[in-house]
Amino acid sequence: MVKFRHIIHLIIAFFSDYLSILGRPLFYQLQYQRFRNDFSGKVKTNKLFVLGNGPSFAIIEKHLNKIENIDFLAVNNSINTDLFFKLKPKMFVIVDMVYWMHPTRDSVIKTYKNAERIDWNIEIFLPYNFPSYMKSKFESNSHIRVCRYANNPWEPEMKSAQRLKWWLYKKGLLSPNGSNVSLAAIYTAILNGYKNIYLFGVEHSWMRDVRVNAQNEVVLIDRHYYGDSEHVWVDYEGKPIHLIDFLSSQLCTFTMHMNLRKFADYLGDVKIINCTEGSYIDAYERGKLEDIINGDVHVE
Repeated sequence: MVKFRHIIHLIIAFFSDYLSILGRPLFYQLQYQRFRNDFSGKVKTNKLFVLGNGPSFAIIEKHLNKIENIDFLAVNNSINTDLFFKLKPKMFVIVDMVYWMHPTRDSVIKTYKNAERIDWNIEIFLPYNFPSYMKSKFESNSHIRVCRYANNPWEPEMKSAQRLKWWLYKKGLLSPNGSNVSLAAIYTAILNGYKNIYLFGVEHSWMRDVRVNAQNEVVLIDRHYYGDSEHVWVDYEGKPIHLIDFLSSQLCTFTMHMNLRKFADYLGDVKIINCTEGSYIDAYERGKLEDIINGDVHVE
């Protein structure tokens, strides 16, 4: 009976996996990406520092004069800081829908103004489902090239379908769920040809900074290297989320980090090292900035 149930489960999983790819993933391609891939696939020899906006990112500024032959990737509102213009990142990744759902927000307006100040060659990465006017707006600066990337997840169960998923990741046709910009940053870094990727400022420690107030609202202390803020967590329509929504987003984020680790393992020549002190991410090997500076890349 157990064997029979296992066979039935495999049959159901097979049809569920391969029919589900004809759902959202296929419609995403037809509506937004149209099976395009903006990545050249050219291998980058420099190490890449992926810079989240968590508090530990400040360590980069502290040791900036010691860092050589390193490319930087920055995300979201970091463009609105002085440090962004000191680092002159090669990649800048955006995933937050606020950039097109709330275009009159001060931080969004400031992003476009600061993009006009960029005087070095940079690639800005936007999901295919973002409005095309954003590409035109950024590329009004001749130093900027906008590269589109998939925001198109598929989570099959069977091993054969998992192997197909990694192949489609490699082709830029599928991606992790974009529940956090760090996921998009690592994904685009890999597809952009970087083989040695180091993570900074990705604490992902919101679980210790969240509470529910007397009005049953989820309150978050949002910690960034450029300052902390405490606010009620709301969705893109301004409605307070429930705790179950927060927990669901956390499960998705940490699951997608595990996916990226497996994707790197599938590729075989990509190394992702988390150098963020106190990070809650347990998907990657650990390292220290000091070891990279000293040329002794030690992982734990």
